[in-house]
Amino acid sequence: MNSILKTKNDLFNIIYNRRSIRRFSNEEVSNEVLEKILKAGFRAPFAAQLCSVVYTRDSEKMKKFKGIGLYPSTKVFMIFFIDFRRMEKIMTQRGHTYDFDDGMTLWLGIQDVNLAIENVILSSEALGLGSVLLGVVPLKADLISEVFNVPDRVFPVVGLCLGYPDLSVETSIRPRFPLVHSAFEDSYKDLSEAEVKECMREMDEGYLTQGYYIKQRAKIPLKEGKDEIDYDKYSWSEHISRKFSQRRWSDDTLFSIIKKHGFNIK
Repeated sequence: MNSILKTKNDLFNIIYNRRSIRRFSNEEVSNEVLEKILKAGFRAPFAAQLCSVVYTRDSEKMKKFKGIGLYPSTKVFMIFFIDFRRMEKIMTQRGHTYDFDDGMTLWLGIQDVNLAIENVILSSEALGLGSVLLGVVPLKADLISEVFNVPDRVFPVVGLCLGYPDLSVETSIRPRFPLVHSAFEDSYKDLSEAEVKECMREMDEGYLTQGYYIKQRAKIPLKEGKDEIDYDKYSWSEHISRKFSQRRWSDDTLFSIIKKHGFNIK
């Protein structure tokens, strides 16, 4: 059966059962399917239509991105950009000159990208495809610009690996914080120590039960001292703490990279 016919109709079912896919089958993604997904992406609400997408099926191009975690079996690799170059051309057509805060421009562009990519992910799921996000792509803006001929004032926000899931590989739905500790009515709630531990327990027990980091071999080494946490106890809260406390993905800061690509960030 053609995969485009394997459509899930219940939106909540798609949302609640979505999981990241890191190994894809050999089935190609047709132009018809890809166009349908992308059209759905750009039907998202927007701040100023500051999102563009570059995608490729070219395996030679994709090989250049192995260093950013691009999975070898990916059938389509997408990069979602903040695109202010197009907007400035529209302003020129109307006889206006840009005079705005680039920080706010980037912020609005991030909103547009986030809204579009969520539509792409959910519509892909509805058509039987799977995906996984690559958050490191902003730090690889120079490489991306070179490979895809990206001009100034266009900046990558996130990448997406897309394809039909390899059904021989079991994947699990990842846990989330309890809703009561993430959604607050009328006033922000500063969590107590006990509530923070409840968030950690929800995430850690889920990841440990699934053996996520053992399967991924994704442990971040300590910079100093002996690592006394084995994989059977290496949990989400430890992983995310190590990521934000000691590991840099690039020698350049994100703001310095953004400046190199034509944005004025003070």
